[in-house]
Amino acid sequence: MKKLFVLFCIITSALLLTECKKYPEGPSISFRTKKARIINSWKVSKYLENNVDLTTNFNNVFTNFSFITSKDGEYKIIKVVRVFSTNVTTTEYGNWNLASNKKALNLIPVSISSGTLPSSSSCQILKLFEDEMWLRIIDSTGKIIEYHLVSA
Repeated sequence: MKKLFVLFCIITSALLLTECKKYPEGPSISFRTKKARIINSWKVSKYLENNVDLTTNFNNVFTNFSFITSKDGEYKIIKVVRVFSTNVTTTEYGNWNLASNKKALNLIPVSISSGTLPSSSSCQILKLFEDEMWLRIIDSTGKIIEYHLVSA
């Protein structure tokens, strides 16, 4: 009976550990909450449109891009664009939350320093480590955009 119980525990543990993966790219298990892993200062390491790597183009447009999330559910996106010989900085402020059983990150813009305030958006979380996060957005034209972010 004792051997049967040990075998049952081993099989149950193996099944639980293989079923814990919430995001397609990982991790399988983490001891930090999803919210705690999102709270960070992020920068773009890779930018994809329809699975085509356009990171170089992204970096040519944005000389600086920062996505900062705080534990109180607020975010700030700082974009620096080079226009001729001048850097133009735009800062967007808003609120973030987790949705769809913590598989999506919602961004609700509240204010922007210049330009038009963007609409709220929902990003599918593909990967969520404390120092790496991958987000996928499908825009209104059907274009699939992926941001691979790393801790800044």
